[in-house]
Amino acid sequence: MKNAKKKLSCLLILLLITIFVWQKKSLAQTSEQNLSATANFKANEGIAPETTIEITLNRKLQTTEKIAVTIEQTDVTSLFSNTENKFIYNAKVVPLPLGNSNLTVYVVNAVGAWKEVSRLPLLVQSQEKSEPPAVAGGLQTENPQNTEEAKSEETKTETAKTEETKTEEAKPKSQPTENAESVKTDETKTETKTEEQSPPTKTTEKKSRFNFIPTLTLSLKSQPFQSNFPLENRPTERATSTDFTLQGSIKNEYKFGGFSSDSNFDFAGSSFKQEALRFGELGDKAPNVDLSSYLLNFQVGKAKFSYGHTSFGTSRHLVSSFSARGLSVNIPINSRFDITGGVLNGTSIVGFGNFFGLRNLDHQVQGVTLGIEIFPKRQNALRVEISGFNGYIQPLNNVSEGRINDAEQSRGGSLRLVTQDKTERFKLEFGFTLSRFQNPVDTSLDPDGNAVPIAAVSRTANYLDASYQILKDVKLTKTKSVNLNFSFRHEYVEPLFKSLGASASADKTAQDYALDGTIGDIALQFGHTRFNDNLSNVPSILKSLTRANRFSVALPVSAFIGKPDKPSPFLPRLAYSIDQTHQFGAGIPVNGGFEIDLSTIPDQINTNQNFSSAWQFSKFNLEYRYNRSVADNRQTGRETADQIGFVHGVSVGVNPLAIFGFTVGLNFENSNNLELAQVNKTKALTFGVNLQPFKGATFSGNFSNTLAGDAAKTNNNKNINFDMQFAYNFNLEKSKFKKFGMQAFIRFADTFSRNRDFIADVNNQTRTRIINAGLTFNFF
Repeated sequence: MKNAKKKLSCLLILLLITIFVWQKKSLAQTSEQNLSATANFKANEGIAPETTIEITLNRKLQTTEKIAVTIEQTDVTSLFSNTENKFIYNAKVVPLPLGNSNLTVYVVNAVGAWKEVSRLPLLVQSQEKSEPPAVAGGLQTENPQNTEEAKSEETKTETAKTEETKTEEAKPKSQPTENAESVKTDETKTETKTEEQSPPTKTTEKKSRFNFIPTLTLSLKSQPFQSNFPLENRPTERATSTDFTLQGSIKNEYKFGGFSSDSNFDFAGSSFKQEALRFGELGDKAPNVDLSSYLLNFQVGKAKFSYGHTSFGTSRHLVSSFSARGLSVNIPINSRFDITGGVLNGTSIVGFGNFFGLRNLDHQVQGVTLGIEIFPKRQNALRVEISGFNGYIQPLNNVSEGRINDAEQSRGGSLRLVTQDKTERFKLEFGFTLSRFQNPVDTSLDPDGNAVPIAAVSRTANYLDASYQILKDVKLTKTKSVNLNFSFRHEYVEPLFKSLGASASADKTAQDYALDGTIGDIALQFGHTRFNDNLSNVPSILKSLTRANRFSVALPVSAFIGKPDKPSPFLPRLAYSIDQTHQFGAGIPVNGGFEIDLSTIPDQINTNQNFSSAWQFSKFNLEYRYNRSVADNRQTGRETADQIGFVHGVSVGVNPLAIFGFTVGLNFENSNNLELAQVNKTKALTFGVNLQPFKGATFSGNFSNTLAGDAAKTNNNKNINFDMQFAYNFNLEKSKFKKFGMQAFIRFADTFSRNRDFIADVNNQTRTRIINAGLTFNFF
């Protein structure tokens, strides 16, 4: 009976979604502090639909991290190409959606949790052109016969007008005034009627457009040579290998009147079975070529449907941009009300199995949000969102999140409030969530039913984000202005809080204060963060407190010296930052074991300072970096367990020719452990060269030598890395469907490592040499 009610509830929610056709919106609020992203467009400046979008990250991604990008509710990650820490969206393939939207960048961790990195307002404006529609490759379908008929009708209309003009000229000029006015009125009516019935106007209103863009990439990757010393370090399997990979994409878009659609299907395959998309799920039965992702978007008027790998949810703690395969739909009911939501599979899936993602009702999440614009004439003047969520996830294998140890279920609701003033200087966002979480009976883990059931718990979470621009473009001089912005963030999550639609850490409260300002080209930032846990003040659990301060300033010396319009390259750009974090325990827990050894109660202040100075010339650049870190340990009994370290770094880049350049870097690191009276020193030399001998060809080489050891000379480590690569890229494009590209590379890498311990008389040496080669063909 309980299971029947559950399925009936899911069906009712699905029916509600189908009736209301929900509104899109994905504004994940959870931030990833260690990663930031910037784009090549500005929030207040409109761009064309064909503008290429570039997203630049402040650092390289870790091996366990991936980037996901959405435009409002549509997941467009597969449309971005990755180059180091830059992601590029080719809008000529799929144009950007018109109007105001939000481009949101997320970082996806190893367990598949999405965390917002940056939310970038995007304004796309159409650029009306009087050019005739392109018909090359059949990408824009416009009936030539209709065009000829329109031209013929236009010719007839012009001929009729000419004959009427001649007739009017032949009439006597002595007609009464009333008759003349009557004739003019009749002519005006006739001319207006003729224009309204003009066939070309009808053709323009109903013209259609269809774009079909397939892509196919075939690659050969090979490791023909590998040498290891000592020999026992050589891998027993696949020391040398040759594999074929395939990547394909089928994109199309169609528009006819008020209806538009676009779709994207991505395929991936490999001849090596363990690289198959579903190898972790199906093992040797996994297909070598499989569907990696797909997305279908439909729009009728302002109503939008998204089917495939999509996301939904704007509530930070209830359901925040939950992404999986399923359905998300949205519609504005009127200027004041809109509904948005989704029904998605409980975990990420790939392949053709469970194609729609809605096959298993007991492994699914559903959510709906009612949005209310209190003042519809001004968007976000005061917006209220009321959300409901239901999730039930089984312990199933999936493509990216591993295995869930137990079945989980959560239900809840949230309230979100967004407001801002007319000038957008003051902005506020508030959210409150109530979630009920439980681990239902799982017969696969407890077939006999002997396990003690875990009671369901209902907990709350809330947050508040507010900012105010105190000074906005206040003129200091004719060329310099002052800006000052204050922001405050508060978050409170009760113990044992959990929602399957969001990744919120339970049992914590945090506040963050930030003051950012600019004075001309000078930028300053100051911030203070407070963090507490053990909100219930359980006596036997340690209560940890964190207090952190940060300050940074970046300024060009040319802002004080010389002419701002012609800055001297000899004047550097300086930057300084300091971060101080104090982590400590509040009191001694009762019967928690900490009273036995008080040194286990944390109390430490970490201070980290950075300074840099950079000079930029036309063919030469120089940068100096300095870092100093201090770990001040204040634990009882370990007051001397402090560490002090510093790093000096110099890098020089020279580009004497347009096709040739090289860089040289030196780093000196010193780490002093006061508790052990041990000083460790590291020296590193790096050298890189880049040469482009002819079009499409690139030769690059890198060398690094690192020496490390302690001041007492009890150990010594040496690492030498060398690699060189030659790559060639060739592209040929004649039309939309006549494209061909080829990329080839060959790379050699040599790594040597030696670790010596003079006290233990240990001398270990290893060396690995590898040759890699690859050949890639791009079609269409």
